[in-house]
Amino acid sequence: MSEFRRFLIAPSLARLIRKERGGSKRTEGYFAPQAGRVSFVRIEGADCHLVLTSTDAEGKTTEEVTEVPRSHGDALLDVCKAQVTCERMTVSVSGQEVLIDRYVSPAGLDVISVGFDEADAAKAFAPPVWFGVEVTDEPAYQPAAIAIEGAPAPREVAPSNAALDAVLDLLEPRYGFGSLNRPRVAA
Repeated sequence: MSEFRRFLIAPSLARLIRKERGGSKRTEGYFAPQAGRVSFVRIEGADCHLVLTSTDAEGKTTEEVTEVPRSHGDALLDVCKAQVTCERMTVSVSGQEVLIDRYVSPAGLDVISVGFDEADAAKAFAPPVWFGVEVTDEPAYQPAAIAIEGAPAPREVAPSNAALDAVLDLLEPRYGFGSLNRPRVAA
């Protein structure tokens, strides 16, 4: 994925999704940034990766990922400048994978990330009603900034009834419920 759009999500909606779908713990340790590159170690379960991201002159981001043994990852984490831990959940929205991160350390932040291979697809994406304010262009919401500088000042993201209904519809179809599966009422 070369393009990401990020949005806030109401904490109560993120908790509901976690309760219904579960999540996985993810820890990322960031090294000091260097000239357009960000390097970090990512540990998720038994998997461990060393990641190098770089941004070219056109703003396109590339990511190189190398698997490393867990013991090496733990050692790398010890020498990182800063760390961030979140609980990650994934859901599908209109065939697009959506990542929801509930930050544990630093705490108090819930962020949705949607990745795209093409800039046009990113621009064309219409966020569902349950997505909060977009923070894509705010550097403070980049994972490296959250790790190094801490969570940005809290913003109130209040869920509306429409947002709650949309999340319930997203979660309930597997049980045969949801607005798409409700029986029609004769008028």
